[in-house]
Amino acid sequence: MRKITPEDLFRFQLVGEVTLHPTRQQVVYQQQQANREENRTDSWLMTVSPGEAPRRFTAGPSDSTPRFSPNGELLGFLSRRSGTRQVWVMPTDGGEARQVTRVKGGVTEFEWHPDSQSLVYIALIAPEGLQSEDDKDPEDPYIKYNRDVKVITEMYHKLDGTGYFNERRPHIVVQELAEGSKPRQITDGPMRHSGLSLSPDGRWALTSTRYGDDYDKNASRHLIYLVDLTGQEKPRPLSADPLSAGSAVFAPDGRSVYYLASNWNDMGYDNTGIYRTTVDGQPAERIAAAWDRPFSDISISDMPAPGTNPLLFDQDGSHMFLLTSRNGTTQLAKVGLHNNQVDLLTTRDQVFYSYDLTHDRRYAALCTSTPVNPGQVLWLDLASGQLDTLANPNHDLLSDLELSEPERFQVHAEGGPEVDAWLMKPVGLQDGEQAPTALEIHGGPMMMYSQSFFFEFQWLAANGYGVVYCNPRGSQGYGKDFCAAIQKEWGNLDYKDIMAALDGAIDRASWIDTARLGVLGGSYGGYMTNWIVGHTDRFKAAITMRSVVDWKTMVGTGDLGWSWIRRADGVWPWDEDDAWYRQQSPITYVENIVTPLLIEHQEGDLRCPLEQGEMLFTAMKFYDKAPVKFIRYPDEFHGMSRNGKPWHRIYRLNTFTDWFGQYLK
Repeated sequence: MRKITPEDLFRFQLVGEVTLHPTRQQVVYQQQQANREENRTDSWLMTVSPGEAPRRFTAGPSDSTPRFSPNGELLGFLSRRSGTRQVWVMPTDGGEARQVTRVKGGVTEFEWHPDSQSLVYIALIAPEGLQSEDDKDPEDPYIKYNRDVKVITEMYHKLDGTGYFNERRPHIVVQELAEGSKPRQITDGPMRHSGLSLSPDGRWALTSTRYGDDYDKNASRHLIYLVDLTGQEKPRPLSADPLSAGSAVFAPDGRSVYYLASNWNDMGYDNTGIYRTTVDGQPAERIAAAWDRPFSDISISDMPAPGTNPLLFDQDGSHMFLLTSRNGTTQLAKVGLHNNQVDLLTTRDQVFYSYDLTHDRRYAALCTSTPVNPGQVLWLDLASGQLDTLANPNHDLLSDLELSEPERFQVHAEGGPEVDAWLMKPVGLQDGEQAPTALEIHGGPMMMYSQSFFFEFQWLAANGYGVVYCNPRGSQGYGKDFCAAIQKEWGNLDYKDIMAALDGAIDRASWIDTARLGVLGGSYGGYMTNWIVGHTDRFKAAITMRSVVDWKTMVGTGDLGWSWIRRADGVWPWDEDDAWYRQQSPITYVENIVTPLLIEHQEGDLRCPLEQGEMLFTAMKFYDKAPVKFIRYPDEFHGMSRNGKPWHRIYRLNTFTDWFGQYLK
């Protein structure tokens, strides 16, 4: 066996977007792998049935989002084969795929019409309406050489991972499958639509967006709208503020509507809950409100596969199936829609991140991750609970690798609640030896470390470092009060929990060398890294990634920065009383930093813009109290560590061991 290397990133394969045939036990799922030569991630579709070996279903390299037609005869999927993302369909038993949509701007998502003869999809459409992807842009030099100019008139004009918006907006389109059929645009205007669900009779669609004069200022506060696909009636809302809603579906009766939502006033510290209304807009009723966990997968990993969390009903419509995050795991749940009872159908200490059910609701296909395996497809017998493996694409690779399996434990900061923490021992550490150890801090903060695979942690362990990580207050998956405890103040209760986790690990592991401790994290984890080195000299080296440094500038420059003023009780940073901004900004304490600090930032980061890293680097160079290095990655967004260009991800991992090797070894 051997230790993991950064270039194993090209060898791992991830699975997700699992879907089941409507009448037989045929599973189709997306599989993806980093492409060494092209510096990209390729994806294709696989198919498998219980008792059979998986086989490749499409050639790729950009196939995703498989959807069986209701009659089971066709499989639709998204692909960039024509240059932009469009819907393609092929026979369920295999064969040649054909392109159905040809919309300039491309398609973001789609659903089958109940008649299996039409598609409803969301496409990026210019103000002048639908155009063919074959339509050529004007060759006028003035137009041609000014396409890169950004003219901004809206507050919500960019989104990390997407970039700066142009004039195209995601709108709903209906199109028949027949050759030569013309697409029909249903919605228009400056709004942005996401999510699609069709009524049993195929006339109505549910989508998430925001209409009205505040569509821009409150762009993240989505409502559920009922859309008439015949175009006879205008879209009308079925949900209301302060709920920010999505993932809406029709119940089998075609009248009741269920959706997921959280209270916008809670600033993301609320559990995502299930709500029920009707097509005539009855007031929202929360289902299973006593379940103090989010009905979503909020686990975090740097090896994420495409997940799905469909809201599915049992055959009589009395129960709903969906995923829920609970105490460092994500499980499949069955929720009673009348008695509000929540039953967990899976209980393994791992993360289930994508699922679908057979038509008779007897079996489920699930994708899962564990700390030592980033992705498998499993088959679940709902009656017995028996889980069998359908696909394990990394079996041979994992058989060749020596990995570190985390030890899970719990700690309490003084006066605080129980906190989950994990400890990873360095690979190959001999009895009696001591090792440097890295304290990792997750982003969000409303995310959750979990029982899933983390390449970065395994790489550190392979290089002789122990790894400690935890879910401090502010993390989701442990109840609303636990998450909301740090709503207005970071760097206090969360800091205590993080340090308690480190101390708890030291108490458990005599091999931890307390004179060689490092700390690192990204996003909120970067914020906490900055905070920690500004308040203690306990660590001998630190790495801060895509971090928050100064809240005054974050409010005006982040893609949704203005929403953060709620943490400051509505006080803007240019108001006379800026005490909150000064106290909560790590830049305030930069003069205290004596820990060697590596600063990593992505130049295309729109969540925590590049100037945050630049400001910290400049201040540290000015005070000159500790070594500092600034690494910038061009053409990368905030999430580069998870879904950036493969070679950038590999370079990044090497910078970690280089930096820690200089100061901790």
